[in-house]
This record gives sequence, C-alpha cells and structure tokens, in this order.
Amino acid sequence: MDRLERLLTPVFDGYDRWRDRTQHWIDETAGKPIRAWIAPILLAFAATGALVGLLRLLLAATDGFGPFGRWAVAGFIGTVAVVMLLVVTRNVVVSLADPSQRRLLLIALITSGAGILASVQAVVALTIALSDSPPPLWTIERFYLWRLVGSVPLLDIPARLEWTEPPVLPGLAGHVLELAFTLVVIPPLVRVGIALYGHAEDRARERNYSEALAHRFRARKFWTSLSDPRLTTIAAGAGAGWSLVELYLHTSTRVLSLTTLAGVAAAAALAVAAALAVRWMYDVLSEQAALITLACAALLVWFDSPARRFMLPSVGPLGAWAKIGVTLAAWLVLLLVVLVLLWSDPEFLEALVALTLVIGFLGADAPATLWLHHHLTWRPWGLPFDQLLATAGGWFTVAFLVHLLWAVIRRQPILGRADYGDTASGLRRDLRAYVLRAVHLVIAAGAALTLLRSAHAAAVSAPAAGPWTEASQSLTAAAWHVVDSLPGPDVTVILDWRLTADVTGRWAGLVVILAVGATVLLVALPLVRTVALWARLTAGRPRSSDALASVPGAIADDLAAVVDFLEGAAASGEPGFALVPRARPVPFGSRVELVSPTSAPGRRLVQAELNMAALVRLFGHESAWYQAADQAFAATARAFGAHGQPAVPHSDAGHRQDTVATARARVDEYTALIAGWRAAGQAGTSGGDPAVVPAVAEGR
Repeated sequence: MDRLERLLTPVFDGYDRWRDRTQHWIDETAGKPIRAWIAPILLAFAATGALVGLLRLLLAATDGFGPFGRWAVAGFIGTVAVVMLLVVTRNVVVSLADPSQRRLLLIALITSGAGILASVQAVVALTIALSDSPPPLWTIERFYLWRLVGSVPLLDIPARLEWTEPPVLPGLAGHVLELAFTLVVIPPLVRVGIALYGHAEDRARERNYSEALAHRFRARKFWTSLSDPRLTTIAAGAGAGWSLVELYLHTSTRVLSLTTLAGVAAAAALAVAAALAVRWMYDVLSEQAALITLACAALLVWFDSPARRFMLPSVGPLGAWAKIGVTLAAWLVLLLVVLVLLWSDPEFLEALVALTLVIGFLGADAPATLWLHHHLTWRPWGLPFDQLLATAGGWFTVAFLVHLLWAVIRRQPILGRADYGDTASGLRRDLRAYVLRAVHLVIAAGAALTLLRSAHAAAVSAPAAGPWTEASQSLTAAAWHVVDSLPGPDVTVILDWRLTADVTGRWAGLVVILAVGATVLLVALPLVRTVALWARLTAGRPRSSDALASVPGAIADDLAAVVDFLEGAAASGEPGFALVPRARPVPFGSRVELVSPTSAPGRRLVQAELNMAALVRLFGHESAWYQAADQAFAATARAFGAHGQPAVPHSDAGHRQDTVATARARVDEYTALIAGWRAAGQAGTSGGDPAVVPAVAEGR
C-alpha cells in the first residue's frame, strides 16, 4: 500500500500543479481584453479538430460493427457530447446571470467548438445506429452541418448559397432525430453568441461612455472623415495599363511601339486626373447643391427609369411644359430635403458619387462606357482610347468603393467627441451617417453583383430591358435582399416591393450574405449603441462624473493598497515579500523598471501601471489626470523597489521612511483630487477642466 501511495502521490501532485497553472492562466486571460482571447480560442478549435478526427475514425470503423457495436459507439460519442454541452451551457448561463464571471464565459467559448462538433458526431452516430444501410459518413455530416448553418438568423445561408441536402434517415426516426438536434445542439450555440455579444457590448458601451465624457475636457479636434488612401489614383492608371495588356493579348500590337508609348502617357495622365478628382471632388461638389439636385430632378422627370416608375408613375405621358413644372417642383423638394437633412454629411456626397460611378461604368451596358464607345473614335497609333478610358473608369469605381468600405469600418463617432457638448446634434449626425453607411454597403454589394454578372459567375432571372441596366438591376436586388433580411416589420411586403429581376447563383448569395452581415455588424449594432450612449450622456451629471473618475479611482485604489502594505512592512522592519530582479518593458517607456512581483501588492502595482494606458487613452499624456497619476505611481514604485533593489532593507531606516512617506503624500494628493472631482460632480458644478483641481493642489 505504501508503495502504491509513493507511486500515485507524484501523479496527483503533478495534476494539482497543472490544475493550478491552468486556473491561473484562465483567470489571467479572462482579465484581458476580448482580443486577447482569440489565440486560446483558436488553439482550442485546433484541438477540437483533432478530437473530431478521432471521433470520425471511430465512426468510420462502425461499418464492420454489428448493431450492438454501433449503439456502443453512439453511446460513447453521445456521452462526450452531453458532457461538453453541459459544460458550455452551465458556464454560459452563469456568465449571463453574472457578467462579472468573465472566466466562465472564456471557458464556454473555449469548449463551445468541441461541444457543437461533438454533438454533430453524436447525431451522426445515432443516424448510423438507426439506419439499416446508412449513407456515407460525409453525406450524414453534411446534412447536419446544413441544418446547423441554416439556424443562423437573418442570413438564410443555405437558400442564398443554393445549398440543399437530402434527408439521411427516412421515417419518423429521422424527423425526431433532426428535431432533437435542432433543440439540443443549436440553443447552446445561440446562448454562447448572446453572452459574447452582451459582454463585448457592455465593455464597448462603457468605453465609449468614458471616452465621450473625457472628450468634453480635452482639446477639441475637428471631426474629419478618412482621407483617401490613394488607391483610386493607382487604380485609374492600372486600369489603363490593363487595357494595354489586353491589346497585346488580342491583337498583333508590339510592346515596343508608339502605341505603347501613347498608352503609358495616357495611363499617367489618367492617374494624375484621378488624383486631382479625388482631391478636389468634395470641395467642388459641396458648393453645387442646387445644380446637383436640379440634375437629379431632371433625370427623375424626363427619363424613363425604375425610380420614376416608382415615385412619379403618371409623369410619362405629360407634355413638355408640364414636365418642366414637375421638374421645378421636384427640384425644390429635393433641394429642401437635401439641404436640411443630408448635405452637411460627407457620406451623402460619397454615396452620390459611388452610385453615379457604378451605374455609369460597371456592366456590359453601362451608359458611360457605351457613350465612350460610340463618340470617342480617336485612335492615336492604333490605341483604343475609348476602351482605355472605360476600363480606367471601371477600375477607379471599384477602388472608390473599396475606400468607402474601409471608411465604413473605420468611421469615427461624432456623439460625445466632436459635438461640442450638443449631444442632440451629435446623435442626429451619427444616425444620418450610419444610415448613409448602410447605403454605401448596398451600393458596394450591387457593384459586386454587377461584376459577377460581367464575369459570368452569376445568373439573372430576367435580362435587362427598357430603362434597366445590369448595374441598376444589381443595385435593386442588393437593396431588396438587405431590406428583406432585416428584423422587424416586413418592409418589402408592406410596400409591395417585388423584384422584377434577381441575381442568382452561389457567388451572388455569398455577396448578399456578406452585405446583410456587414449591415448588422457595422450599421445596426453601432446605431443602437449610439442611441444608448446618447441616453446615458443626457441622463445627468452625477453618474457622468463617477464614470469619468472610475479609471483614475482604480489606479488610486491600487496605489493606496501598495502604500498601506509598505507602511506595515516599514513598521515591522521586515520586507514581507520577495523581489525577483527582471527587466520588464512598461507601456510608456523605461520610467521605472519594475521587478517581477511575487506578492499581491506587487501585482496591484503592475495593475496600476497597466491602467495608466486607459488613462492616457481617455485624457492624453499632457492631462492633469495623467500627470497626477504619474507622480503618485512613480513615488510608490520607488518606495516598493526599483531595479530589483528592496525598498525596505533592514538598514537605512530613515531613507526607507522618507520614500514611503513621499509615496503616501503623493497618493493622498491623487486620491483627494479624485474625491474633489466626484464631489463637484455630485454638486452639479463640475463643468470645467479637471485640471483645475490639481492646479489648486499644486498651488498649495
């Protein structure tokens, strides 16, 4: 017995050490931002792939088993799946009930992939056990993966990708098993998604709220949209260069010829023209509201188009003078709406330019391209100048749309940052901007569908006829699918909006899925977050001051705990902790070279230093908040120990007491600053720069 105990004791001790290290790693990772969770989650998914591979090998071996063997395999895999689903469900439910339990949410995310895929393998094993002649393993897996993907809300992935799978188990047993899979496997996945979104949304809401409050006291900066990444300039020249390449491939034109020289010169000229157009486009167009709206009104009234058939169906038979009157009336209405609601937003001009470029240059029947082919017949040295300009225009259009998509992703909020305290104005501007960003996404999706049609990678249910072009059909289809997919009222049914021609095919379905997903993630969710932020900003000053001082308060609490520990150690004459010298880079340079902490006070000092990053993000390096925190942290770090030297040695007690006393004074001043700011906020008088408080303290 003693021998067995000697053999098992190291095993259990090793397991305890491994468990402790794992728990410490989970706690440490859970305390980090969500982006730090990506690596462990991907590692867990890789391990899940290995687990699924082993289960598939076991399922493949069931071909030689009898009924008992198949049910035994199904029971084993089912047990694994049930255990994993219970782990996922338990952790995610607790994390939903108590959002502070970040470690449980991390565990649920790490194990969710294994739970879902193990459940799929369990259902596959049950299908094999219930079937007299089961289909191939991949066929069964594909069927349940099809069911799993089809459960994603809003996107309708199987229908849009034209993905269908036949049933793998006929009869009542197959229907019951399919229903059980839907009820048992999919809800944990939905719960994980809800918990992750709720956690990320809470953190984003608090971060945006704190940043919006902090911007009230920082130096004001004018809000600007993203600058053009010069991709459009390169694309215009590259499109002209591609025309030369096509000329070499399809004709007998030589590379070393006057045609090449003329093509290179034309490409350079187009690149320069594109650079000038991008640079001056907004400045010129922003002063032409009357002219642009007049042109839009004339196009709407005088030309047969889908827009006129929808908005002004009775204008077609009217005479010239009647159409002139309708044009003037439509112009006045457009001018009023645009000037009051949209003209101040740069996104409106971007949407207008993008729509014009897509309709003009994309598609085999693009009006601008056809006009160039019919009217530009000049061919110097055999160079097809019309084709060169049309190709450059198409490439320029695609590059401009890429720029718009990047701007959608990187858009800077206005509310709380560039609204100068006018939260209502910031809310209106942000809401208009998000709606226009959704228009940008629809235009980009319509352009992608048009390019797929040109590349014969997508089909259309009806050819373009009458006023319709390939681009207008694709834009209409993209808008219809995005609007039809949004939750809430069925807008397309209410408006009796039906597609006359739809773009179909798997690639077209993928474009629609990406457009709907991007609209939800980049427009709908930020829009909801903006409304919630506006509500909090207008809720009252006392809550605002508390939120604004929360990060400085956390730093003050950590530093105060360290100083309390140092005072106790100084009174007893014992260090009470061990210092391990080790150089560690800190976020803001080598101001203090801390040692590797082996105690709770050391960890709190490190946490205070890491919280300084959030303080800089809120107020900046030059702010009074950061300067006061920096002085308190530096004094506390010197007292705790710098360069690996103990700050509480058994000798030199006078120096020890001076460093601890200095740290206490600095921390008390910093704490008084925060308390004064909070008190002013509660009294409703905190309307100025928080730098006023430290300035007074320094004056004393």
